[in-house]
Amino acid sequence: MSLYAPRTLSVFAFDPAVAGKFQNRRVKNLVISLPWEMERLEEKDPFVGPRGEYIEVVDYDPSSGVFYEPVNLNDPTVRLNDGLAPTVDNPQFHQQMVYAVAMNTIAAFEQALGRVALWAPRSWRRSKSEDGVQDDPDKGFVQRLRIYPHALREANAYYDPQKKALLFGYFQAGPENPQMLPGSMIFTCLSHDIIVHETCHALLDGMHPYFAEPTNPDVLALHEAFADVVAILQHFSHPEVLEDQIAKTHGDLERQSLLGQLAQEFGQALGRGHALRDALGKVVDGEWRPKEPDNRALERTQSPHARGSILVAAVFRAFLAIYKDRVADLLRIASDGRGILPDGELDPDLKRRLAREAAKSARHLLQMCIRALDYCPPVDVTFGDYLRALITADADLYPQDDYGYRAALIEAFTAWGIRPKGMQIVTEKTLLWPTIEEASSDAETDFFEFTEDFGTLLNNPKMRSDAISKVSKAPDSDGYQMQLALEEVARLIAQALGEEDESRSKYKGQTMTRYFNQHEVMSRNLLELGLAADRKVEHLVRYFYGELFWGMIHEQKHEGIYKLIGIDLREDAPKTINRSTYTGKPALQVHSVRMANRVGDRGQIEREYVVELVQSRAGYFDPDDQAKADSIGLDKPRDFVARSGVTLLIDARSFQIRRIIRTDGMVSSDRVLDRHRSYRKDRSFHPTNAFDGLGRDDDAEASTAFAALHRHAGEGGSA
Repeated sequence: MSLYAPRTLSVFAFDPAVAGKFQNRRVKNLVISLPWEMERLEEKDPFVGPRGEYIEVVDYDPSSGVFYEPVNLNDPTVRLNDGLAPTVDNPQFHQQMVYAVAMNTIAAFEQALGRVALWAPRSWRRSKSEDGVQDDPDKGFVQRLRIYPHALREANAYYDPQKKALLFGYFQAGPENPQMLPGSMIFTCLSHDIIVHETCHALLDGMHPYFAEPTNPDVLALHEAFADVVAILQHFSHPEVLEDQIAKTHGDLERQSLLGQLAQEFGQALGRGHALRDALGKVVDGEWRPKEPDNRALERTQSPHARGSILVAAVFRAFLAIYKDRVADLLRIASDGRGILPDGELDPDLKRRLAREAAKSARHLLQMCIRALDYCPPVDVTFGDYLRALITADADLYPQDDYGYRAALIEAFTAWGIRPKGMQIVTEKTLLWPTIEEASSDAETDFFEFTEDFGTLLNNPKMRSDAISKVSKAPDSDGYQMQLALEEVARLIAQALGEEDESRSKYKGQTMTRYFNQHEVMSRNLLELGLAADRKVEHLVRYFYGELFWGMIHEQKHEGIYKLIGIDLREDAPKTINRSTYTGKPALQVHSVRMANRVGDRGQIEREYVVELVQSRAGYFDPDDQAKADSIGLDKPRDFVARSGVTLLIDARSFQIRRIIRTDGMVSSDRVLDRHRSYRKDRSFHPTNAFDGLGRDDDAEASTAFAALHRHAGEGGSA
C-alpha cells in the first residue's frame, strides 16, 4: 500500500470507561484520516514510535524503568487495518492513540491558518560580544514535539515547555466512585479530550509564547479555555458520534450528552461521578442541570480553570444557538410545522441531517476560534480581545454572516459578561478592530513609504538588508555584524531548501567547493509557501523577515507611525524600557512575521501578513524604586516585567496595513505600568499555580509550572 494514501488510524472516541459501556458500543471508536504530506516520509522509512514530521512518541515509563516496544505504523498488517485495534492493555495502541489525536489537532490548526505549525523555539544563544547576546536561529528550531504516553505515575498530564513535550500520567482508580472498579488503571493518554487539550497548549505556546505570562486574570484562563473549546468542538466534528448522541438526546443537544463533557473517565476516577469539566451544566444534588449564563461570574472568579470555563460556556452556548437555528426547518418539516419532535426514535434520515448540520456548525466555529489567534494582540490578551478577534477575523473572511455565527457569539459572550473593557455598546461594528484609516483619521502620517518599503522587504530582501546598518547609532561595525547575521540565516535557508550550485571553476580537473545559492533566498518571498513550506525553512524565514522588518521600522522616515501603532522608540523614554544594543534606543522585539492563508465563502484565497511587535519594561513594586530606575537606572533586580504590543495585519497584495490590534496602552505609560503592578501584587497573596513565573525570561520554572496547575484537581482537574 502506497504511503502517499492518507493514513487511517483507529482511536477511542471517548475515555475507555465511557466507550466501553454497552450503550456506547456503537461509537466507542473513531477512525482518523491523516494526510500523507504531513508526515513527509520516504517509502523505505519505518514509522516506528511513531516518529514523523511533527511528533515523536517516546514510550518510556520512568517509574518502572521500562521502554515499551514501539509500534511500527508502516507495518502492512497495521496500515491495512486502520492501525491497531483500540484496547487499554496494549502500550503500542497507546502510542498510536496519542499520535493520531495530536496530529489531527495539528491538521485542524494548519487548515484554519493556512500555514505549517511550529513549536515554540528553544532558548538559543550564539555568542557574546561587544554588541551583547546574539541569537542563533538554527539551534532554536524544534523539529518535533515529544510525547511520553506513560511519563508519570500520577493523576496528571501536562505540556512541558522546556522539554517541548507532552507528558501523560496513569494511576489507579480509588473506591470513591461506584461506577468504576477500584484499582483499575486509568491512562490519561487514552483520553481523546486530554490529548487534544495538551496538544493545544503546545500549539498555542508555539504561536503566542507570552500568552503564558500572567499579566491580567484572563491570560492564563484563555490558555485553558482555548484548549477545552478545541477539544469539545473536535468531538462535534465527527458525524458518526453525533448521530448516536443526537438519537439519545432526541435532537436536543442542550440536554446532557457525552459531547459537551471533557475527560469523563478521569473525573469519575477522582471521585466526582461526572466529567472533569462539563460545558453544558453540572450535577446538583444528584440531578443534572443546564448551566445558565451569569453576567457577573467573571467578577467572582480568578483561577485559570474556573475563569476559563466561563469562556468555554459562552462558546458552547453560541454553538447551541447556531445549531438550533440551522435545524429549525428540519424540525418543522418532521413535526408538521410544530417544531417539536414526537416521542419515539428519530427517523434515520432526519438523524443524519441533524448530525450533518451540527458537524458543519462545529467545524466552522472551530475554524473561527483558531483563526482568531492571528487577530489577538501578542501580549496581555483579555477575553474581550479574543471576542474582538473572533468577530473581526470572521467578518474579514465572510462579510455576510448568513448563518449568524457572529451574532450568536456576541449574544453568548455578553450573556456571560464578556466584553472589551470600557466598551459601552457591544455590536459587530464596534467590536471590529480598527482599520488603518480609522486609526489614523487624525494622524499626520504618510503610509505610502511604509507600504512601499514593506513590499520591497518581502520581494527584495537584499535591498532591505543593505539599509539595516543605516539605523544603528553604534559604530558601523554593529550594522555590519547584523548584516553578516542576516547573510548567515540566508545561507541556512538555502541549505534547508537544498538549493546548491557547483562552481564552474576547475582545479586539476576537479570541481571546486559547492556553495549555497543565497542570492535566490535574498530575492524571493518565502513566506508565500504556506502549507507547502518546509517547517525548518518556515522557522528561519520568520526570523529572517523579523530582522529585516526591525531594520525597516527603525528608519527615520517611519517615525510618524510609532504613536499610531503603539511603540515608543524615543531616546528620552523611561530607562526601564529594555534598550537595543544596536540603536541605544528602547528595544523593539519583532516577535513574528508570518503569512495567513484563508479560504473565503467563494473559494477565494485571502492572504495577509501578520506582524507582531513587543516592547518590555522592568517594573518595581516600590514607586520610589520605579521612579529612580526610570530616570537614572537602578542596580536592583526588577520585581516584574510589563509588556505592550501590537499586531499588524498587512494586505498581501497592496502591502497596506489593514488593521491595527494594540494592547491597552504603550509600555512607557505609567497607567499601563500601574495596572501590571496592581495585578502582580494582588497575585502575590494567592497560591501559585502553573503559570506563575512562566514568562519567557523564566524558562527554568516553566516545566514545574504547567505540572503544578494540572495537579490542582479541585480547581478543575488535570487536563
